[in-house]
Amino acid sequence: MYNFYPGPSRIYPAVQEYASEAFESGILERNHRSAEFMQLLKDCIALLKDRMNIPASYKVFFTSSATECWEICAQSFLKESIFYLNGAFGEKWYTYTHRITGRARARVFGIQELPVPPSAGGSDVCLVANETSNGTALPPEVIGKMRGRGLLVVDAVSSFGAVDYRISDADIWVGCSQKCLGLPSGMGIMVLSPGALARAQELGDRRYYNSALFVEENFDRFQTPYTPNILAVYLLKRLLDNTENVSLIAERIRRRASEIYRFLETLTCGQALIQTAEVRSPTVVAVECTQVDSLIKYLSARQTVVGKGYGAWQNTTFRIANFPAIPEADFLVLFGLLRNYSA
Repeated sequence: MYNFYPGPSRIYPAVQEYASEAFESGILERNHRSAEFMQLLKDCIALLKDRMNIPASYKVFFTSSATECWEICAQSFLKESIFYLNGAFGEKWYTYTHRITGRARARVFGIQELPVPPSAGGSDVCLVANETSNGTALPPEVIGKMRGRGLLVVDAVSSFGAVDYRISDADIWVGCSQKCLGLPSGMGIMVLSPGALARAQELGDRRYYNSALFVEENFDRFQTPYTPNILAVYLLKRLLDNTENVSLIAERIRRRASEIYRFLETLTCGQALIQTAEVRSPTVVAVECTQVDSLIKYLSARQTVVGKGYGAWQNTTFRIANFPAIPEADFLVLFGLLRNYSA
């Protein structure tokens, strides 16, 4: 199968071997207070920080999902917050947070535009670096400009591991396993600055099993407050053992994204939804198409999966993942099928 679904998506072939290693090693039968697991977690975090250029002063937490990370942000870190959003996932994040805190506001901007940085104010700023629903993205150099006097929180779920962000530009980054990292679903990733952790201390909320202070106390000992997905940690660690620095991965992804967008200019059955080059996502490409259902059915019959549109674009677009685990040869197959469909 040729899988271009924007998450869960293509898994690196080596992951099958790593899973077998995990079973054979016995680590999956160890408890999460054991020396073996603590060493695994320590090694995994160190590798992630090295490969993703995460500053030494930042901490890394693993959770069950990116949605759980949203909840932790709302419960443990955010005060008054402004959500800059232009798509379905930004809207969901804002809605969840407002339900929990009652102190979230939304600022909507167009899909062909960049957001206007906040004026000097004390609110926390939350934004989606890569909006999976419509194929828009904030360039890394823009993200740091969105900081006010509060925390800057960035959802990078569909770009973490494929875009070389300057992590120090924000206080909290949210990622996950099943998109650009090329792993199965079941793991959320939080990257936290000293300023974010100081905010958690200031708020002092310990009411929940996933309150940041409780999570931090455990991760500082390379343990977890919950029984973790040990297989997910093992797979991530082994993948990182053999992964290049994100700067090199990002360069390849940018090049391939340019090829995809150039190809779409030749397509008669559709065109890129995002016409402003500056805000085009390098990892999720949304394509406007008048025959979405027919095209997806055509591709599916040929063992090729793309994502249907999402949110407001559900019936008018399809989405192509440009994730690192997808081989170059698969895109040649996809391009050929799209040309044939258009003929």
